[in-house]
Amino acid sequence: MTSKLEIWDQWVDEHINYREPISLFDTNSQKKVTTKQHGRDNRPILHRSRQMEELLRMEGWKVVEDWKDTDDTYDGIIYIMYILDEDMFVPMYIGKAGKYGRDGKRLSANFKNIRTNNTKLARWGDGYAYHIGELSAVVLDHYDDTSVNRDRPPKGKYQRWADALFVSDTRQLSEPVYFWAKAWKKTDTGPFYDFETSLEPLEYNLINLASDLYPNRLLNSEGA
Repeated sequence: MTSKLEIWDQWVDEHINYREPISLFDTNSQKKVTTKQHGRDNRPILHRSRQMEELLRMEGWKVVEDWKDTDDTYDGIIYIMYILDEDMFVPMYIGKAGKYGRDGKRLSANFKNIRTNNTKLARWGDGYAYHIGELSAVVLDHYDDTSVNRDRPPKGKYQRWADALFVSDTRQLSEPVYFWAKAWKKTDTGPFYDFETSLEPLEYNLINLASDLYPNRLLNSEGA
């Protein structure tokens, strides 16, 4: 009988070249994450690596072109933030950015101007309510800025990210953090039985597998 670890490893080996990992963040000579300014208030933002942005823009543009051409080849993007533990792939966060907006027809705002705009960037943008923007607000301590416009208090999700990724109250990473993303085709196969798997069940299945295999590392709460 095939174990969950074997199922996970087989899927990872098929889709992810983690032996040539792409860093999530840009770091300086002291291995601290660099910062940049963003927004009308010039607030500090953690800086993604150039390679990470290039990968995300490249895969995201495939989805945009697919929507423009109405080919319906891609569902959106699947992405994983991960670390390497003795060269083993260990997921820290699994997520997706679907192609369509809420009406099921228009292109999702997450892909708007993906080649030039950093605010949303397929869920990894600098704006509040996006991964880097929210994580920056925790790590760089500007959740209470007067420029923050929130419907409800900030969630603890990104505090957990900060605790897992950084040495306390610094921009120093606890260990190198990497990123993978792929424009997901409707004909691509998920981790179970080599069946064609659409983006939403793919994310669900991957989170379920990873939460069983890496419960002390995975930062997903929804779907786990």
